[in-house]
Amino acid sequence: MKDLRDIIGDDELEPGELARLERVHALLEQAGPPPELSPALADAPEPPKARVLPFPRRYRYTAATAAAAAAVALFGVGYVVGTDPGEKPVQTIAMTGKTGASAQLDLFEMDAAGNWPMELRVQDLPAGKYELWLTRAGNLADPCGVFAVGPGKTTVPLNAPYDLREYDGWVVVPRGSEQPVLTT
Repeated sequence: MKDLRDIIGDDELEPGELARLERVHALLEQAGPPPELSPALADAPEPPKARVLPFPRRYRYTAATAAAAAAVALFGVGYVVGTDPGEKPVQTIAMTGKTGASAQLDLFEMDAAGNWPMELRVQDLPAGKYELWLTRAGNLADPCGVFAVGPGKTTVPLNAPYDLREYDGWVVVPRGSEQPVLTT
């Protein structure tokens, strides 16, 4: 058997550490070498073959339904979280026409540049191009934009870069005409 100093070399050790290592070395020499490995354990057994568990058809439909419900829920949460609460109109103006056409003009907060963003929803106007105007004393004063109308309902974003307190109403006229088809 080897002496402990032959194993660890001439490294400087604390006296307490050297004594601990000598005790451990003596116990290992006393225990002797480990027993030989049994020949039965020399060759490891083959791992068992994996078994594929079938995914029953009824669970597929349940999983698909759950995934669709989760997607709808996430879409709803995204819509609610992503919708800017500041996008509510500060004023809504109703417009009507003699032919049964109608419109709703949602006016939003003025932006930093002094524009009044708005959204005009028109219903039952004949297809064509129209203009939204501000009026003063019943006469066309300043335009707020040109838009095209298709069949049914049409929604268009517009803006007015004016001090709206200077005006007394809104009208929609066919493009190139001064004859209102919708008025406030």
